[in-house]
Amino acid sequence: MTKSACRLGAAIAISIPLLAQEAHAQFARPAMMNIGRAYVGAAAGIIIPNDFHSTFTGALAGSGDLTFSVGPAFTGLIGYHLNDILAVEGEFGYASFDYDRFNGNLNGIAVSAPANGNVNTTVLLANVIATPFGRAPGFSPYIGGGLGFASFDSTITAIGGTGFRSSSNETDFAANLIAGFDFPVGGRWRVGGRYRFIWVNTSGTTMSGAVTASRDDFTAHVITANAIFRF
Repeated sequence: MTKSACRLGAAIAISIPLLAQEAHAQFARPAMMNIGRAYVGAAAGIIIPNDFHSTFTGALAGSGDLTFSVGPAFTGLIGYHLNDILAVEGEFGYASFDYDRFNGNLNGIAVSAPANGNVNTTVLLANVIATPFGRAPGFSPYIGGGLGFASFDSTITAIGGTGFRSSSNETDFAANLIAGFDFPVGGRWRVGGRYRFIWVNTSGTTMSGAVTASRDDFTAHVITANAIFRF
């Protein structure tokens, strides 16, 4: 055997294990990048509803704002990492909050009166989550948003000490914007915080007797602490 043949054989013998190592690294890399990783999560926190504006015409003319108290909010979610940057989530949320006050002007008279009652709401949303810096092994900020529906079950029992009962139930189109972060706490678990701005298409007009009421869209802020388990 010539020296050239010997050198060629040695080069091939050295190259085969190196190529095998590289192929193994390429195969293992996606697992490190959270590609195709499913996860479930739960969250608890608060909802901060914005003032809800209404305008009245007819026998009762004027406008005003209903204010609400801060209430509890809970969320369950299931998600799937499409790649190292993007994930999709399905989210179910529940929140409850009480009426606080009505402030406005009715028939030329300024009115500021306590309001009694409560609102229970559920949301079902499909979200897209983006992690701009990738799924880092440590602290990971993210942003996102999504579309879905929100259902309201509302009951008012009194305004200004005058007792009456008015109940309504409706389901409307909803959207939300998301910002949050999480970090590992061991094994497959991550914890973090999430802020959401929620918009619900509640604007419309209703009639009750000789009074027509026009209302704006509902908006709120939701702040939660989250726990995520990754498969």
